Amino acid sequence: MLVVFQILFIIGFVALSPWYLTKMFRRGNFIRGFWQRFGIYSAAIHARAASGGFVWIQACSVGETRVALQLIEHLRRRWPEMPIALTTTTLTGQTLAAKLAPPEVLVFYFPLDFCLCACAALRLLRPRLLMMIETEVWPTLMLMARRRGIPVALINGRMSAKSFRGYHSIGPLSRCMFGVLDLVCAQGPLDENRYRELGVRLQSLRVTGSMKFDEAQRPAPNAAAARQFLDACGADPSRPVWVCGSTFAGEEEIVFRVFKELRKTFPALFLVVAPRHPERTKDVVAVAQRCGVSLALRTEPPRAGVDAVLVNTTGELKAFYEAATVIFVGKSLRGRGGQNIIEAAAVGAPVLFGPAMQNFEAVAGAFVGAGGAMQVLDESELRAALEELLAKPERRREMAGRARQVIAQSSGATERTVEAIGTLLRQP
Repeated sequence: MLVVFQILFIIGFVALSPWYLTKMFRRGNFIRGFWQRFGIYSAAIHARAASGGFVWIQACSVGETRVALQLIEHLRRRWPEMPIALTTTTLTGQTLAAKLAPPEVLVFYFPLDFCLCACAALRLLRPRLLMMIETEVWPTLMLMARRRGIPVALINGRMSAKSFRGYHSIGPLSRCMFGVLDLVCAQGPLDENRYRELGVRLQSLRVTGSMKFDEAQRPAPNAAAARQFLDACGADPSRPVWVCGSTFAGEEEIVFRVFKELRKTFPALFLVVAPRHPERTKDVVAVAQRCGVSLALRTEPPRAGVDAVLVNTTGELKAFYEAATVIFVGKSLRGRGGQNIIEAAAVGAPVLFGPAMQNFEAVAGAFVGAGGAMQVLDESELRAALEELLAKPERRREMAGRARQVIAQSSGATERTVEAIGTLLRQP
């Protein structure tokens, strides 16, 4: 079966390389760590990994990296001498990991899921445990680890309906992939059922909840800097602030139009926009100019008298959420699957999002069902919901309180996950 995955990888690599390289080039800094993706490591990394015996944690991007960092904190508290390696797939995830991971943690890019690259990484780390976060499934690495007797775990696992249909359609390949997992910590019963149908062994399954409920309750370490920047732009605490996080192409134009309309009723309203990918800064600035919205960029000195701030940095979104009067979470108005709303819901401001929340259907349903968040169908519903919330402080407080109840009831996933991981670490 490993040969089949290698053939599929080669076909996919050849077909997708132009798109992938173009994407890396657009996002910038693609040279940094580039060869790590092929299993080629510097002498410094080899020296740090010389002892072997690592717990290897793979996180894709920013959200998964935050979960990984929280998990690492708990693991180091329980097993302080255990070496840990953290890899990421994206540049934004790598930037956050390099910035926030403890100095003892070895951080580098995840290798391509091809036998030569995966084998090089396994030789480097000689791991005692391989853990992947949320949706990370890499068949070549998983099969090679299993052949070496290395336990493989999927932590904070979630399985959307779309992903389930895709995996289910390839039948035996999925069962081969998911059957090697020694532990799956699923976020909820629906995820657990889907993993079981895809071939995860019953004894390997646990429902531990989402670790993001625990992570979200931590205050942002850079909240004061965000507040200072807003003040310098003229958005003092007396002004209502609408924060739009993780927006995607096509959503900023909607946001700017709604903002201009809302300004007619709420002239003091201030806007904060944080695109999911900061490399889209030029595109978002162009849309803002076309819509007549003046911007201050977070990467530049603050400008007094502007209408809005564009957060074109990595790792600061929650800090700006904490300054919000009301929040909109993007990737949800254009049918792209949504973003996780837990971080936004934890700060004490009401949260809105669009109809496309397929990737987070259980979480979205929990908040909406409890009255702790509001789902809107389109631009007009977004504008109407914002008008209501901005005009009614008591409605905002009610939604925020209900959201906090959902978060409190869903806490504790990290400790449950660490307990489950302990069963693998105690194995000979």
